[in-house]
Amino acid sequence: MEIDGETGKIIMKKYLGNDSKLIKRLEHSVSVGDFSSQVSRRIAQTTPELDLDIDLCDFLGYCHDIGYSVADGKHEACTVELLLKEGIDIQVARKAMHGQLAEQFGEKEGNVAQYLPMGIEGIILTYCDMSVRVGEPVTIRERAQEIIERIKSIPTMPDTLKKDIEDNMNKALPRFERYEQVVLALAGIKSVREF
Repeated sequence: MEIDGETGKIIMKKYLGNDSKLIKRLEHSVSVGDFSSQVSRRIAQTTPELDLDIDLCDFLGYCHDIGYSVADGKHEACTVELLLKEGIDIQVARKAMHGQLAEQFGEKEGNVAQYLPMGIEGIILTYCDMSVRVGEPVTIRERAQEIIERIKSIPTMPDTLKKDIEDNMNKALPRFERYEQVVLALAGIKSVREF
């Protein structure tokens, strides 16, 4: 199986495209995949010595959230499991981890590393996921605030879970902003708006 954007789109549509409750996840995944493609191509052009795997970045961007078709709570782990079911090598599937769960579950479980992104492709994926919901990308800080506000407005979510998500997002924000600095430096730009 080819690891590229087209395969990522096929897998994304298979898991997110047949359930009306997942339409926003599908739209987000398309935006993340498109942005990941743009970011990785820019980095490959400005920093060719990295030998960045653009096809892998495309693939990860499109299929990073397929785990939501199984469960909300640990969707990243579910994504890895689904990719393994699809015949994707564990080293590639593991790169779909995009760091959202490190603070929320990793610290409590005593194994933060299992939730952290792997390699530059994982950092690019996390950056892209944290920069765009749907449409144009924004700074990591703006996106984090948007996520917190959106979570607060979900009437069916328990207040304790809302607080947990907000606290963990604030805890993760410095790490996400470091990823943002790395990606912008590798791309040779100063702002997400320059992509």
